[in-house]
Amino acid sequence: MFDIMSQARDAIVTYNAALQVHTSNIANMSVTGYKRLDVSFQSLFEKVLRSGTAASTFSNLGGTNPQQYGQGVGIGNIKVDFTQGSFTTTNLPLDLSITGGGLFIVSPDAGASYLYTRAGKFSIINGSMVTETGQQVYGLDNSGALVPITGLAGTQTDYGWTSSGELYYQSSNTGFRIALTTFPNAGGLQQAEGTTLRETLTSGSASSPVAPGGTAGTVTVGQVEASNVFYLGESIDATEVQRALSANLSVVKMASDMISSFISKLG
Repeated sequence: MFDIMSQARDAIVTYNAALQVHTSNIANMSVTGYKRLDVSFQSLFEKVLRSGTAASTFSNLGGTNPQQYGQGVGIGNIKVDFTQGSFTTTNLPLDLSITGGGLFIVSPDAGASYLYTRAGKFSIINGSMVTETGQQVYGLDNSGALVPITGLAGTQTDYGWTSSGELYYQSSNTGFRIALTTFPNAGGLQQAEGTTLRETLTSGSASSPVAPGGTAGTVTVGQVEASNVFYLGESIDATEVQRALSANLSVVKMASDMISSFISKLG
């Protein structure tokens, strides 16, 4: 009986964690550039009482099946889902969307560390190109080196991007191009501040920064990428997890009631 409670308890912890993932996805369904988390399950701790036996070739007797209690359940994997979100037209000249697997490069600490995002809603504050949360945006200079897009003068409305990712001021090229990068396993990135993502051992290292138009994809001016959360699908998944959670709570209560009844009879 205690084994039943233990297995149900592990399942409750597992399904509660999955429900938190689905709730987070739904909460961020309207956030520009958000990439949903995808959770999967795996069986754990199989318990076999007795292995099966083979059929006899002499007595024409059949074999026996294994006697087993089945398995528990645990979280198999939680990864970032990098399917493309839909595009929203803003007509703002500093907004960019990416078609392809690339990510914008930003920094929260003046280049001491880098984060990566698909949210291309940019603005100019105190002469620097920044994200909605104020993180510094990085680009390529004329030599192809990765540099912060800063030292900008004039009003924000005087700036804009070309379709190849070049930043211009009025009719003059500033010498900056937006930088993109990719990862060997983007699904292994870790969520960070806002809609940014952080490199991990699982994701692998970021590729060398490149301008749009190559392997990292292309950019479109005056658009941003919406969240890739599909509300109906997410809601259905959350409902199934809630059912599994409720069922295991019922198992725990049933086992608890049986133990209490047994103890009362002993008394």
